[in-house]
Amino acid sequence: MAGLPVIEPYLVRPRSEQARAEIDRIFFESSGTKTFASDDARAAFHDRWLGRYLAHDARHAFLAVVAPGSADETIAGYLVGSLDDPAQAARFDDLGYFKSVAALTARYPAQLHVNLAEAWRGKSVGRALVEAFCAHARAAGAPGVHVFTGRGMRNAGFYKAAGFREVGGVAWNGSEIVMLGRNLD
Repeated sequence: MAGLPVIEPYLVRPRSEQARAEIDRIFFESSGTKTFASDDARAAFHDRWLGRYLAHDARHAFLAVVAPGSADETIAGYLVGSLDDPAQAARFDDLGYFKSVAALTARYPAQLHVNLAEAWRGKSVGRALVEAFCAHARAAGAPGVHVFTGRGMRNAGFYKAAGFREVGGVAWNGSEIVMLGRNLD
């Protein structure tokens, strides 16, 4: 395996079709949802959890890039996020649980989603992506950042090690999801 990836803003330079394909591959490889009723359902899932962030919030996205600028450049992982309070931003209305935790999203308005290629998990790359995003969100004035995950999911331990703590929970689609928050101020 090559040296550790470099964390860089998504928009620092133009991204190739290959880089976008690698991000998409990592997205679907990391997802708990593996089958879809149709190509349209797969595309809607992609848009909900990745596409909308790259379309509307690319300035808040970060990549973990292996051998940047070389012929061997690859993407080890990515972080997409938003600094907008999702309970107030219409583009997140399809995720109805945000309205039910609006008091919490006001305190922790920034949100993120981080995924790594399997070979890069457990090597502090995800933590470096989270730290880059948190520094970015803090510099922009966000008082806190949050993530949602399913109760008992293994990624909760990752987020807790990165300074998040459980601040709330809500039922959604027949499961309990928990909100983990991290103060930035």
